[in-house]
Amino acid sequence: MIRKDYIERLIEQFAAAVSALLKLRRERKTEEAQQLVRDTALSLLGMEYGALTMADAQSTARLLGNSIRVTVLARLVAEEAELFELKGESARASVRAGLALELFLEAREMGAKLEGEDGQVFSALRQKVEPTLLSERHQKLLAAGQGTPSGSGDA
Repeated sequence: MIRKDYIERLIEQFAAAVSALLKLRRERKTEEAQQLVRDTALSLLGMEYGALTMADAQSTARLLGNSIRVTVLARLVAEEAELFELKGESARASVRAGLALELFLEAREMGAKLEGEDGQVFSALRQKVEPTLLSERHQKLLAAGQGTPSGSGDA
C-alpha cells in the first residue's frame, strides 16, 4: 500500500509542475515546457519520460503499478499533446492525445475516479480523440465507462 505522505508529496509536486507547465505554455516556451514534462516524469515517477511513452498504455500502467502514478503520466502526456498542438505538429499532438486518453482509461480501470482537473482533462481528450484510433481494449474501456460520471461525453 502506498503511504499517505508519499501520495501527498506526489500531489504537491505534481501541482507545482502543472502550474509551471501552464505558465510556460502561455508564454509559448514549448521547448522549456517539454523539458519540464521530461524532468517531472523522472522526478515523480522515477523513470525516463521516453521510456514511459514508448510502450502501450496497458503495459505502462502495469509498470507504474497504481492509478495515481498512471494518472500523473496521463496528465503529462496530455500536456505534451497540447505543446505539440501549439507548435503546429498536429500529427504528433494526435498520437500523444490518444496515448493520454488510453492512460486515463487504464488509471480508471485501476480505480481512479478522474475528478476535478483530471476529469476535465479526460473529458477534453474524449472530445478530441476519435475512438477508432484507440486500441480495441481501450475502445471497450471507453464504451464501458459511458454511463459513469467520469465517462460522460460524446464517443
